Amino acid sequence: MRVETVADLVAPGADAHGERRALLATGDGPDRTYDYVRLRTDVQKTGNFLSHQGVRDGRRLGVVAVPDPETVLAVLGAALTGAVVRLDPPDSFDGRAVLAPVDRVGAYDLPAGGRRIAQGGAPEDPAVAHFEEGMWSENPTFPPPSVAPGDSLFVTETGTVAHGRALSAVETVVTEHALARDSTVALRAPLARPGAVVAGVIAPLLAGATALLPAEGGDGGDEHGTHAVATPDASVPESERIDPGDVL
Repeated sequence: MRVETVADLVAPGADAHGERRALLATGDGPDRTYDYVRLRTDVQKTGNFLSHQGVRDGRRLGVVAVPDPETVLAVLGAALTGAVVRLDPPDSFDGRAVLAPVDRVGAYDLPAGGRRIAQGGAPEDPAVAHFEEGMWSENPTFPPPSVAPGDSLFVTETGTVAHGRALSAVETVVTEHALARDSTVALRAPLARPGAVVAGVIAPLLAGATALLPAEGGDGGDEHGTHAVATPDASVPESERIDPGDVL
């Protein structure tokens, strides 16, 4: 399958890496591991869930960027639907929906018809959607995406990042840092930066490698990678560093 957008990496028919580990999150609780089959299945279920919330076709999804699999699923699921992701949106967010931890989701002001989606626990407010429950119950297949390289994937305070630009950056990371199937890329920079997501999540997917989400503040007590996505001043246990500021 020809890869022209980020959606193509997780769409039906994407190159499969089978039961190889795609994502490992080492948070405060038990480690959470996704192989490529499970990750793509859950991303497609997330795409269906987001589409039913109206998050599709250029509409904006705010994602509070916490280092857990739900953030990854939301970004990649939005890529499938053609939605545009704003990482760590402002409290007053002019978007279709916002995904946030259950104890923070009520703090966001949205326009009329906007949807609040809670993750990390069941919301008390019945008007707030529950991400994990909604995603779990969705159809595990997604129709072929109609996303084009020029369509926006991220929006920031200063502009947008299109699928084609993000994918070009991904290919550069894979080539310049020699990412391969036996690589593990530890994302030690804030997920709120699109460059960090591109280098620490999407680039490993293209390479068939593993994306590692260490516990917040992880300094070596958690699993190490072969590469770290980190700012130049950060102390990391990995020998190879990818500066997210150089990516986008």
